[in-house]
Amino acid sequence: MPTVMNFSRILVIKLKQPGDVLVSSPVLAALKEAFPQARVSYLVPRGTEEMISHHPRLHGLLVVDRRGGVGEQWRCLRDLRRGRFDLVLELSGGDRGAFYAWVSGAGERLGFTRPGKTWQNWAFTRQMPFPPLKMHMVLHNLELLRLLGLTPPARPRLAFYWSPGVDTRVQKLLQSLGLRESAFAVMHPGAGWRFKCWTPAGYARVIEAVQGDWGLPVLLTASQAPHEQELLAAIRAACRVRPLYLAGKLTLKELGALIAKARFFFGVDSAPMHLAAAVNTPAAVLFGPSGDFNWGPWGEGHLVIKKDWDCIPCGQDGCEGSKISRCLREIRPEEVVAALAAHFLRAKDKEAGNGQSGG
Repeated sequence: MPTVMNFSRILVIKLKQPGDVLVSSPVLAALKEAFPQARVSYLVPRGTEEMISHHPRLHGLLVVDRRGGVGEQWRCLRDLRRGRFDLVLELSGGDRGAFYAWVSGAGERLGFTRPGKTWQNWAFTRQMPFPPLKMHMVLHNLELLRLLGLTPPARPRLAFYWSPGVDTRVQKLLQSLGLRESAFAVMHPGAGWRFKCWTPAGYARVIEAVQGDWGLPVLLTASQAPHEQELLAAIRAACRVRPLYLAGKLTLKELGALIAKARFFFGVDSAPMHLAAAVNTPAAVLFGPSGDFNWGPWGEGHLVIKKDWDCIPCGQDGCEGSKISRCLREIRPEEVVAALAAHFLRAKDKEAGNGQSGG
């Protein structure tokens, strides 16, 4: 077991998608717990920085544009050297992250061993094998701490922060819509990849149940990506009630603050799902080709809905490369509505009953 050392300048590298950056946030908390005097910084891709910015334990934030030119790359390399880091944890597992770790010049550079990537041996001073496939990514990220002689926290928590100004804007938005906190649901149907999405008719039936039958307004959100905008247009066309429409109108910070005030979140395996988990809002999530055992909403009180098929999860971009996942498409709307009712409505009735009996 390595001896725990003292470090003053620590860098965490996470060159992945927004949700990946967010699920690594317990690493930041664990490092500050072990090294309270250390300055911990993050290196993330442009477009993901809102997932970790404003964290009270974060000292610095380096952002790299992976599509940038030579000037952008040179700026990133310069900032890495100027950081004078003495410890780097590379959580991405990719070539670029390994290169950045090496360029930093840190005395200790930690990363995961990748099969067939023996050249990375020179990039890291210490390596460990990738954790088991069925380990949740929250725990996966924390495993590198063992190379420092540290024990990962027993109950890690995701953390997402925003400024007071964001909260003020969201409060005003809810007031303009005539909504009260915990008296609405947020539905985010889209994801970065189409093969993770359900059918427009399915989403429409859920909206009709939640808003039309249960009397709980639904706020429909989406990114500005064309395929997400197309999906929402199809959902609205198929729906017999009119959900409130906020697609493309919120930043990630505003979306997180909005979800924090919702009764529950409904969607698929996506960054907003992780936002719900981070702000302690119960999430109901449809899973198909990706594994909920390592990407499901972290924490208690969430609901995962999926088919009981032997081929799940396949990790493929749709069945036989079709970009369409039958394991998602064939989840029937009535199954989803029944699961939501059992998980949320009955739980709420039980809470109300407990409150009355206690009085």
